[in-house]
Amino acid sequence: MRRVLAVLLAFGGAAALAVGVLLLTAFAPPSTLTTSTTLDGDGPVAVVTAPGVLALSGPEATVRVTAAGADDPVFVALVRPDDATAWLDGAAVETVTGVTGPLDAPRTTVTTGGEGPAGDPRTSDVWITAESGTGSAGLRWPTEGDAVRAAAGPATDTAVLLVTGDGTTPFSGTVTLQWPLQDAQGDALRHPAAVPLVVAGAALLVLAVLLLVLARRSGRRGRRSTRREARPADQEGAR
Repeated sequence: MRRVLAVLLAFGGAAALAVGVLLLTAFAPPSTLTTSTTLDGDGPVAVVTAPGVLALSGPEATVRVTAAGADDPVFVALVRPDDATAWLDGAAVETVTGVTGPLDAPRTTVTTGGEGPAGDPRTSDVWITAESGTGSAGLRWPTEGDAVRAAAGPATDTAVLLVTGDGTTPFSGTVTLQWPLQDAQGDALRHPAAVPLVVAGAALLVLAVLLLVLARRSGRRGRRSTRREARPADQEGAR
């Protein structure tokens, strides 16, 4: 009976362990949340994020911008919401309001508004931090301990992203936002059942081995007892 139970426990433990390992590897949640929005150069001169979007997940947000043309100017900046509104001054803009869909295929939700150009962003001093380039540019919204954010003050908790070209002509290109996916403890996301399955599977396998050892010892004792009982009977028969 012990051997049968041990075999069943071994099969159950191996299955639980295999499923747990798969949930930690092949079927693990993505390590980052990545989404993008593309403008075709027909309207908005800039892209901005709504307050709170940059803090959607994890301690930082990474921004990558690729213009439609390799020689097109790209300007990426972090700015306080009020300063962004003042600089745009009613210009045509696309606003990223959030992210929807599954973690492995997220989509940005956007709204459009305003009309006309804004201005040359390189002549303004309202930016918390900014990067510019030709064809592409990017930046990382730092963690709370980063010197840039600390120097900018508490108001940067609601900072928004602003992306544009030269600020006067419709922007054409792709804006990609990426966040690390973490749990409340700052660890990478994982399926809630993964670790319990691995632990339970390992425990069942250990228990199965112990039962097999006990069954083997019990079988040896039974054979020894049978032999001892058989010897007196043999001796009486010889008499």
